[in-house]
Amino acid sequence: MNEDFRKNFENPETFLRNILTKGEVIAELGCGTGFYCQFLKEFAAKLYCVDAFCPALEEAKKKAPSAIFLCEDASKTSIPSESVDVVLFANSFHDMKNKDLVVKEVKRILKKGGRVIIIDWDKRNTRIGPPSWIRMSEEEYIEYFKDFKLIDKFKPSEYQYGLVFIKND
Repeated sequence: MNEDFRKNFENPETFLRNILTKGEVIAELGCGTGFYCQFLKEFAAKLYCVDAFCPALEEAKKKAPSAIFLCEDASKTSIPSESVDVVLFANSFHDMKNKDLVVKEVKRILKKGGRVIIIDWDKRNTRIGPPSWIRMSEEEYIEYFKDFKLIDKFKPSEYQYGLVFIKND
């Protein structure tokens, strides 16, 4: 999807400032070509951009050259334990193979009180986005992140929803 087209309906600049605080350690798991990395770098003291598809990271590096790029599976990263303030999944978690292991990894890398931000497609047919059978509902995310507390919901676009969880322990 063309990034200019994507920014017309999903503009991270409009909602990230309400969710993020400058100076945080942020990890985007499943960053792809870095659409979000280019906006996250404005908030992050340290930014990890993680994706298992190495060629996508080459494109992401152009958008956020100061980030730390890790060609790794989100279920097992080299990010230090309890070192991250915010984990972002932007239209990516639904594609991850072992979601339970990914959640376990999020628990490992997040600091106590750290946040998980989910941005994903509404589970319905829309004119853009993946097929509805690939999409996950808010309830499915709440089940996967049941050990976290849901603290906020937001609407990144007319086609998507956003959830913010906090790590309790």
